[in-house]
Amino acid sequence: MTEKSCTPHELDFIILDSDPEMAVVEDDIRVNLQKIGITVNVHKLDKETYIQTERNGSYSMLFTRTWGAPYDPHSYLASWEVPAHVEYSAIGGMEKPLKREVLLQKITDVQQELNIVARTQQWHNILNDIHQQAVFLPLWGTRIPYVINRRLDNFKPSQDAFTFPLKDVSIVSGSSTVTVSPGSGGALFTSVGPMNPHQYFPNQIFASGWIYEGLVSYGNDGIITPALATDWNVVPYNRGQRATFKLREGVKFHDGSDWNCSVAKLNFDHILSDTVRQRHSWYGTPNKLTNWSCNSNGDFILETSVPFYPLLQELTYVRPLVFASAAAFSKGLDSNPDEHNSCNPGDFGSKWDFLEQNITCMGLKAPIGTGPFKFVNRTYLPESNEEVDEMVIFASHTDYWGKVPDIKYLKIKYYEKTDDVYKALEEGELDMVLGTGPLTSIQVRDIQFHNSTTFDVIRGEVLQHAILVMNTNREPTNDINVRKAIIHGINKAEFIDKEFAGLEQPVNQLLPFSAPYCDVDLNPKWDYDIEKALLLNCGGGNDNNGSISVGAIVTIVIALFVVLGLGWFVIHMIDREKKGKPLFSPEQVDKGEEA
Repeated sequence: MTEKSCTPHELDFIILDSDPEMAVVEDDIRVNLQKIGITVNVHKLDKETYIQTERNGSYSMLFTRTWGAPYDPHSYLASWEVPAHVEYSAIGGMEKPLKREVLLQKITDVQQELNIVARTQQWHNILNDIHQQAVFLPLWGTRIPYVINRRLDNFKPSQDAFTFPLKDVSIVSGSSTVTVSPGSGGALFTSVGPMNPHQYFPNQIFASGWIYEGLVSYGNDGIITPALATDWNVVPYNRGQRATFKLREGVKFHDGSDWNCSVAKLNFDHILSDTVRQRHSWYGTPNKLTNWSCNSNGDFILETSVPFYPLLQELTYVRPLVFASAAAFSKGLDSNPDEHNSCNPGDFGSKWDFLEQNITCMGLKAPIGTGPFKFVNRTYLPESNEEVDEMVIFASHTDYWGKVPDIKYLKIKYYEKTDDVYKALEEGELDMVLGTGPLTSIQVRDIQFHNSTTFDVIRGEVLQHAILVMNTNREPTNDINVRKAIIHGINKAEFIDKEFAGLEQPVNQLLPFSAPYCDVDLNPKWDYDIEKALLLNCGGGNDNNGSISVGAIVTIVIALFVVLGLGWFVIHMIDREKKGKPLFSPEQVDKGEEA
């Protein structure tokens, strides 16, 4: 079988230009698909253009990752309802009888199911529906890497795919100033952004996680743990639920002001104003909350319009439902959500810029939260137009309600290339490299094997899956046979082993088994099978000119010879029996002799 006999297709494959993982495998994917007649045009885009491409659906295939804990499966799948997300366009042309609207309704319904047995079955059905559409090619499970200088101790990997918890790290020796190179969404760090936790890009989640806190936190095995609330109670109320939170006493913001219910309500008033809440419609809680108030005891009370099982879990998110000091708002406690909103001007993103027609965004005066670290200052890279941070400095919050961090100063430093990060580690300039992006997998492996006396290499559990998303709303990936050919034509095990030095493992399902309700074995297995790929695109799909793959021909010929041989043997044996000369006599059988 030659490529000439395959149906020729061209794909626009979109990747982020700063993503080191995708950079090392895109050539393997191109070579794999060329073997089955599919030409891949790779487009490496900057962050802003990549996001625009997600929104407008001008791609055939796009590399991304699932969101990981604590967002999977409920928030990640609920986000598919938002046209700004790549999955919205990807599922627009699914095979009948499944339609985008039907699938999204199922996702909405399951989140209102409070019976855990029924909920589990509904999730399994949803995951199977998605799997059968062959929209997603799962590649590998990401175990987020952390490289830690041995002069530091007690670092524990986050249960959240996007945060780097450093408050419990202890100083074994040397300076209490720690220098860090953090990952930024799978890419090299460029900026922490304005550090406004009520908005999104370019604000970095890990920085918000150091500065700000919410009512509750996400602990080991998904346990909801106390944060700015010490206790809570969720009960049925009207047609929905009422959650009452007892707030932690004695908590101070970084500016010395008090945490209390008035500040909690101020933040929710701005985040969930009728206008601004539209920007947060990618997940359920902002859409379900109908009221938030303080009672006479100073408790914070939330009410939902419908039953909503993920409520507490979604309150653990690093943004947007976390709390800034009242002094950070333009007019303090008197800040009006419409006239002095905490949103930054121009930071809603192009999809949502119309929202500023109805409100005035005043932003936050400074990033002031209750978290274990507070912002000190930053310097910008010269000639970067204040878009690249050369150095950002945080300090420990000495009035923190929990254990005050051992790290006195936390410095984030910018590096242009992964080789620069590696060199800085070798020269003792860096203490930590956190997350995916600052180093390649080969570099992480090299440090693990050759610098183990200086550094610990720690890897978390699989929280995310790296995936290829195929657009069912655009030719040629609107054809499910083309999507299946792509899936079976990519030898991910081979290039994962080659490029990641055994650090990552191939996966066959959209979401990790560790995610709630996702421990279901889905079939067929979306793995490499070149014979299937050739059959689908070169000799057995809907558009194949009647050709058939070499493997299929060989199989048919062998089967034909076996059938003919057996037929001749049976006829020959019957003929011998009729002539009184059986093929096997009793004596010969007893002696084990051949007739």
